[in-house]
Amino acid sequence: MEPSLNLGHSTMKKNLLLVDRDVSSLNQSVPLLMSMGCTVSVAGSGIAALALLEGAKFDAALIDLRLAGLESGDLLSTLKCQEPGIALILMVDESSSVRPIQPLRLSGYPLLTKPLKIRDLQRVLDRPAEEANQPTAQPSKSEAELSPSGYVGLIGQSEKMKRVYHLISKVALQRHPVLILGESGTGKELVARAIHTQSPWRNRPFVPVDCGALPPTLIESELFGHVKGAFTGATQSRKGLLAAAGTGTVFLDEIGELPIELQPRLLRALQEHEIRPLGGNERVRFEARIIAATNQDMEAAIKRGTFRRDLFYRLNVVSIKMPPLRDRKEEIPGLVRHFMERFANDESVRKISDEVVGRMMNYAWPGNVRELENCIQRAVSLGSGTFIQMRDLPSVLLYHVARTSSSRQDLTTLEGLEQQAIRQALSATGGDRVQAAKLLGIGKTTIYRKLKQYGLENLIAEL
Repeated sequence: MEPSLNLGHSTMKKNLLLVDRDVSSLNQSVPLLMSMGCTVSVAGSGIAALALLEGAKFDAALIDLRLAGLESGDLLSTLKCQEPGIALILMVDESSSVRPIQPLRLSGYPLLTKPLKIRDLQRVLDRPAEEANQPTAQPSKSEAELSPSGYVGLIGQSEKMKRVYHLISKVALQRHPVLILGESGTGKELVARAIHTQSPWRNRPFVPVDCGALPPTLIESELFGHVKGAFTGATQSRKGLLAAAGTGTVFLDEIGELPIELQPRLLRALQEHEIRPLGGNERVRFEARIIAATNQDMEAAIKRGTFRRDLFYRLNVVSIKMPPLRDRKEEIPGLVRHFMERFANDESVRKISDEVVGRMMNYAWPGNVRELENCIQRAVSLGSGTFIQMRDLPSVLLYHVARTSSSRQDLTTLEGLEQQAIRQALSATGGDRVQAAKLLGIGKTTIYRKLKQYGLENLIAEL
């Protein structure tokens, strides 16, 4: 039970921003903070938090760790830019599986467990103002080595990535639209954020919108806003994200998924820098910069009739193409080191075997850097001992067989692929045939039969 404290001399009288979407947590936190004399404003998302910041000044923001990324954004740095004096405090559920060690080490922000306690709140909220303004920790050594200053998050020093950095530095100083092209997982949103953070408008909001994740009516309302009564459930007017972003940046992710019926509205908005809220008659001026991204072949989409050519030209004032990971494989060892440092803690493995790195270098990485990141996170979590071993890799990577098209002699037969998979499964399980069968998704009798068929019985004794 929380001990009784004399609050008479420590009543906060602070204006707090509470960013959390857990109703039960809010039911506990809000009364507790109010009992300490604080005024509390609640936001259920990163975007809602930034909207509240436009109309009020806050002494501190208490942010659930799961929302600290602004739904794929950087809420912490955005809040710090817009309100330099604000104290940022992270919160995590006491029973959560999220490990707070790494976020705390990277950011330097205080972290509280929920349910909140008065003693902990007093400790962090009573800090001197100058402590609240301490900068976040510097990027790790691997980040500094792998990306130039100002591009933290984008990793790589290959010639292809250097061209990307050069384009970012050029377009960041302008207000015209930018179209970012590239496969899924290549880091298109990181490019958009780099453009924003290097621009003169870096202290304004960065607002991401996933055009492929929302139904057409909701996208229209999100972008352009709506007036009260515009549709069922519209109990009050709402400013659209294009207008709410002010002179910041609106990032239209997966722009190729924008419904065709909404594309003329976006085109007109880009041409006239005016929007008309859904159900309204008056036009509203907007100044936000537009950055769009897609993994689609836009010329093919135009030919199919799913994307307007005139909108494509309006968005494609400058285009930046993100290279897939398979085209810059020389950076894989550095990326692996970077991700291992990010996910490692005191109990994690911190090294990786040469065999595993070799396998990664021979893999095509269809999911690009995001797939590599997930692979390392999984290996760090599941690995034991000193090194990440082959058995710690995902099955799609574990049983991948590299093939080339240089000649017909390089082609592998189906039997050859099967033998290779069995060898790798046995190697991964230390010769345990039952476990190898489970890894391969076959029965015990099948693997015994295959071992005899391919003459691999002696392989187990060699492992």
